[in-house]
Formats: sequence, structure tokens, C-alpha cells
Amino acid sequence: MNSGPVSTRYATALLDYSIEKGDQDEVYMRMKLLVGVFLDMPELRNALQDRSIQQTEKMKIIRIACGDDLPSSLEEMIALIVKNEREEYLQFIAQRFIELYRGRFRLQAGKLITAIPIGEDAKEKFIERIRHITGSEIEIETTVDPGIIGGFILNLDDFRWDASVTGELNRVKQALIQ
Repeated sequence: MNSGPVSTRYATALLDYSIEKGDQDEVYMRMKLLVGVFLDMPELRNALQDRSIQQTEKMKIIRIACGDDLPSSLEEMIALIVKNEREEYLQFIAQRFIELYRGRFRLQAGKLITAIPIGEDAKEKFIERIRHITGSEIEIETTVDPGIIGGFILNLDDFRWDASVTGELNRVKQALIQ
């Protein structure tokens, strides 16, 4: 199934419409939530593809998955998707919306891995420094991995900056082998 053109059309329309209505940031947050729900609960996709479930029930399921009390642009788009029987594309529409939103608003998404938890002040300073270097807005998810021993690893779109102790030890090891 090639979902690219379908998901792109719906996602583009949703982005344009949400910008027109001024609730694009809220829709973006709801789409991120929905993608997370699809990842955590594969049964959601099965329920949306089930032809025996009525459209009104599917609408309720989608509302709940998006966090209820939806912005009007998202509510209307979901109604259109269900009416046109395109529910099976919803996960792809949400993912494509996120990509389009990030492209339109120059928002880079990344992951910061540290050996120990970092405080909000340190995180904000780090993000500000990266923002200054890239010239883009940054959205960072932080995780802790004691296995890196110290330092950090930053994955930002296709870029990976490994400033961890483990990474440095591996580089030294490789240099000694050669």
C-alpha cells in the first residue's frame, strides 16, 4: 500500500488549515501524541481498519487517542478522514504532518543522551547553544544511559555528535588497532 500521496495530501491540508485557524501548535502537539499512541498501542491501527466498527465509534477512538477536546481544525480533518474512509492512513497522516510542520517552522527534532540526568537549566543552556549553532528552533528529548559513562550524545535529524566517554574510548581503541 503506497500511503505517501494520500497521507501527504491530508497532512498538507491539515497544516494549511490549522495555520489559517491559528491552532497549528496545538495540532502539532496532538499529532505527536497520536503517533506515540500508535507506537504504544498497535491495536489502535487494527481497530481503525476494522470495517465492523461504526464511523461514530472510530471518531470517539481517535478523539481519545489525540487527547480529547481537540482543536477545531483537527476535529474537522478527523471527521473528513473518517467520512472518506481513510482511517487506515491516520498514522501516516500524523507522521507526515509532523514532518511538514517541522519543515515549515524550521524545527529540528533531536535526542540528547546523557550518563546522568541533567537539570532544566543545563538543558536549556545546551539547547540555546545548539540553536545558536544551527540557526533553527530545537526540540530535544532527553534520555539517560549510564553506559556512556560521561559526556553526551546528541542526535539531531541526520547528525550525530558523540561526546561521550564511551565514544572517545572506542575512537582511541580504533586508533590503536590501526
